[in-house]
Amino acid sequence: MPFNRIILSKPKSVHSLLILAFLLVVFTTYSEAQNTLKGRVIEYSTETPIPYASIFLTNTTLGITADEQGEFTLSIPDGSYDVLVRMLGYEPLTFSINTNRLPKKGFQVQLNSEDQELEEIDVEEERDPIWYQNLELFKKYFLGTSKNGQSVQINNEKDLLLDRESHPDILQVSAKNPILLDNPNLGYQVEFLLVDFDYHFKKETILYKGYPLFIPYKDVKRAKAKKLQKNRGLAYRGSLQHLIHCLYLGISEEEGYVLQKMKPIPNPDKPSPAIMEEARSLFKTSTSTALKDSIQVHVLSKSTIPDSVLVLQQQALDPESLLDREKEAGRVFLNFSDHIHITYTKEPMAREYPGAPIGSYRKSNQISKIKLNDPKVELFASGSFDDPLGIMVEGYMAWERVGDLMPIDYVPTDEK
Repeated sequence: MPFNRIILSKPKSVHSLLILAFLLVVFTTYSEAQNTLKGRVIEYSTETPIPYASIFLTNTTLGITADEQGEFTLSIPDGSYDVLVRMLGYEPLTFSINTNRLPKKGFQVQLNSEDQELEEIDVEEERDPIWYQNLELFKKYFLGTSKNGQSVQINNEKDLLLDRESHPDILQVSAKNPILLDNPNLGYQVEFLLVDFDYHFKKETILYKGYPLFIPYKDVKRAKAKKLQKNRGLAYRGSLQHLIHCLYLGISEEEGYVLQKMKPIPNPDKPSPAIMEEARSLFKTSTSTALKDSIQVHVLSKSTIPDSVLVLQQQALDPESLLDREKEAGRVFLNFSDHIHITYTKEPMAREYPGAPIGSYRKSNQISKIKLNDPKVELFASGSFDDPLGIMVEGYMAWERVGDLMPIDYVPTDEK
């Protein structure tokens, strides 16, 4: 079950709208119930145990190493997860689980050995200037241009396969090995198993998919730990993960979110179908070049502009009007059809954000928009949701990328 934040419409700017597609795990960190994920890792062809394989829940800090017999046992909270199993020399394997349906005997995980005849790439080989230009583009759109995004280091850059030749209008990035990221501002090393990255130059859209594992810094001194705690809180608050968490608990208003509907209305700048048809007919029959030019500029050239525009409704919404709560089952769903305008009032826009007013960024609220791509999307207390493609995001939340990403098992503190 992929981790995603997604925007499906064409963005006006890559800064304000993008397609994000991580492989999103869904689970509830805040439940006290614990469950046991257990199993055995074996080789597919021989059915012999594979010792010391790594098993972890993607987009979390939760993981374990199998023992000498390939067996593992991991205590996990209630919820649904993507599990990634990997071992050097074998193809990584992912599978989805739900703690309501864990087999008592555990899982038998079968790994296929990798094809050893594949041509190896010399990571020390010098790249041409175009490769380095593409690398900077990848960093910009993958890590982000926020303060956190700019601080992240890729420790194995030359493992990246950067391709703009297969499709000249698309930068495609992949990596055989996990991308090793160091995020000093948030205090995480991140092993990001990148599945796909596509940046469309003409459409100005981005799609990236992958499995991140967060490894918190260890042996951090007290002053540094306090700073990391503050930075993590800043990254978390105002994020989509934070919003979902607050909606689930019914505290979004107290936490500083103002939600408003955006209603579509006919675009006043677009001529009506009747006027457009009349203009086409007159353009065909007229012999006047000046008249044809006028028709083209003032009417026909507007045929491709959107039929409708979104207008912000001034009255704030009751957040509960966007939710379906199944009290007996304890389940919560987002259920609405409009675009929802989100104002987060407890933190200003970062000065690095392209939409931040110059000189007065501290007075500007963070503005985002969301829309459902599914009729209903189930929410979890952790801030995750069931369908990774179910929520379209635009604006400030979409601007924050992997450099601001927090593990889904992050538990916020009261310190700000």
